[in-house]
Amino acid sequence: MTDDYRALIARAEQRIDHGTRERSAGADDKARAIAGEAARRGRGGPKAIADELGVSEKTISQAVSRARTADAPHRALPYDTLDRLLAVELRDVPPLPAVHWQALAWIVNGTVIDTTWIEQANVLLAWEVEDLEEGHIPDADKLAAACKSFTRTQVLAVIDAILRDDLAALPVKE
Repeated sequence: MTDDYRALIARAEQRIDHGTRERSAGADDKARAIAGEAARRGRGGPKAIADELGVSEKTISQAVSRARTADAPHRALPYDTLDRLLAVELRDVPPLPAVHWQALAWIVNGTVIDTTWIEQANVLLAWEVEDLEEGHIPDADKLAAACKSFTRTQVLAVIDAILRDDLAALPVKE
C-alpha cells in the first residue's frame, strides 16, 4: 500500500512540475510577443502597448528584458497525452468474452511487466496465455491468437486498464 501512495505522489509532482514549466514557457512566449511588437512599433511602442494592455511601462520593460534572456520555446506534450492515447487505443481493441478479460487480468496481475514488454507486448501476453495449464480458461488458443493480433499500443492499453482495475473499460463480446 505504501508504494501506491508514493506512486500517486510522484505522479502528482510530475504534473506540478509540468504545470510550472508550462507557466514559465507561457510567460516567455508572452514576453517575446510583447518584445517583438515593441520592436516593430519602434519609438513610443512600449508606451502604446502598455496603454493597450492596461499595464505599466515598467511591466512592458520587464517583458522586453525577459524576452532577451528567455530560452528558445520548448514544446512538450500535455501531461495527459499517454492517458488519452491509451484510451483511444482501447476503443479499437476487438471485443473478447468477459471470461477472457478476467483471465488476462489474472495473468497481468500475476506477471512482472517491465520495459521489455514495450517491444513485443502482444507476443509476451500471448505466451503468458499459452503457459496456462490446459483447461484453465476456455478457448485459450483463441485468446492467445487475439493477443497476438493486438497492436503493441493496444496491449499496453489493455494492461493499463487492468492495472487500474478498470475491466469495465475493456470491450466485451456478448
